[in-house]
Amino acid sequence: MNVLLTCVGLRVDVVQAFRDALARRGGGTVIGTDSSLIAPALPFCDIAVKAPAATDPAYGEHVLATARAHGCSMVLPCSEWDLVQLAELAPELAEIGCQAFLPPAEATRRCVDKLEMARYLVAQGQASPRTFDPNELPDDLRYPLLVKMREGRGSEGIFRCVDRRELDFFLEHTTLPSMVQEVCHGTEFSIDVLCDLDGRCLDAIPRSMIQSKGGEQIKGTTIDDPALVEVGRQVAETLGLRGPGTVQCFREAPDRHEITDVNPRIGGAFPLPLAAGGDYPFRMLALAAGEPVEPRLGAYTRGVTLSRFYHQVLFNTDNVASLPQLNLAEPSDA
Repeated sequence: MNVLLTCVGLRVDVVQAFRDALARRGGGTVIGTDSSLIAPALPFCDIAVKAPAATDPAYGEHVLATARAHGCSMVLPCSEWDLVQLAELAPELAEIGCQAFLPPAEATRRCVDKLEMARYLVAQGQASPRTFDPNELPDDLRYPLLVKMREGRGSEGIFRCVDRRELDFFLEHTTLPSMVQEVCHGTEFSIDVLCDLDGRCLDAIPRSMIQSKGGEQIKGTTIDDPALVEVGRQVAETLGLRGPGTVQCFREAPDRHEITDVNPRIGGAFPLPLAAGGDYPFRMLALAAGEPVEPRLGAYTRGVTLSRFYHQVLFNTDNVASLPQLNLAEPSDA
């Protein structure tokens, strides 16, 4: 089986996990694409392909041509850049035997547009902080508020406002479509989910948010919290996710979890649920092969901690990549 991973960028973790899963299933090839040939994840792919930018009108045809040329059985986006494009392309990919692991196009667009997602969740009976179109602000706003990009990426384009003067300032000066959302005051959690191709949730692994930078988790721990597992399941199935996703929420009360974001792609802290037994790549390969995959909600290891650090790929003058070796120090009593 051959797997197409798009916009691989920094996602060495995802590439390696799929190469390992393919090896355990008897072999296969990971084809990775990116608009930059020095994307650090590309040297870890079996086949590296330079792609046009996801905003290029030719991007969809390039994905189709790549999947067709390499006989790919599945395609998975590694970032938010091409989510909608791939979801819209899914029927054509299916015609050549390539399964896109994304929700249907309408559901994907809903997840990408955070204002529409918040409205939809509330309409479906799920909790979310009060969220408004800037042109439809009520009189009873509760500060502090956040001005956020409607199609946000990480913590980009988020401004905290403590009063109406600051709110008006940021709304006037932001250059991108935005929304206004009330600040949550509880404890933040993330839940890494996996759904089958019918939208049934197979896994939901909650983790604490010990530290994050730029919207990416740096430190976190898998936790024993059945309520969060159920929140992840409900939200994933409500939104119609297919494949992996990440649900972010705040516990505002013991029985109230307000959903602030849902990303219909593999999460930035993916190594943590993988280390906790999630094995999402292996299960996605089974789904792509048409094999039955049963839910295993709650079957993960609690107390696994992620702590991330900087590392790098180096390219020589011939553009050949090398990876500096890492060696953990021996424990010392000093």
